[in-house]
Amino acid sequence: MFRSLAAAVLILPVMSACATAPEPCTAEWFDWKTERILGDFVYDHRRQINDLREQAPRIFSAEGGLEQIAPTSLLVLTAIGALQLVVDFADDAWPEITDAVSECSSAPDASRLFADMLRREGVDDRAVRAIEDLGGLVDLTRGQR
Repeated sequence: MFRSLAAAVLILPVMSACATAPEPCTAEWFDWKTERILGDFVYDHRRQINDLREQAPRIFSAEGGLEQIAPTSLLVLTAIGALQLVVDFADDAWPEITDAVSECSSAPDASRLFADMLRREGVDDRAVRAIEDLGGLVDLTRGQR
């Protein structure tokens, strides 16, 4: 009796994990899978994201922000460390996402996923738009692995 109960308790988490995972390649599965990978990325890069969230409003402020001095968004993003975060995303999270969805017919847009993640983390929208303005920077790194 005790063995049966112990076996049921041990197998329950495995069964519940299977029950909570959506059908592969559906919109729900894609959201579930990318959120897990992005969640790990956010956890691993919490300090960088917090720094970006704190610095971006000052850097992009109308009164004397670096954006007024630097002629391009690339310089501004480099100054506040956002460019390194983009590179880390391209090296860490993006390959995991592409591997996970490789069996599906459509590939996600890396720059959109990255920008959406930063917005959810409360990063100033002006900084997020500057990152998006760099276009497919993250997407261009796909074929270089």
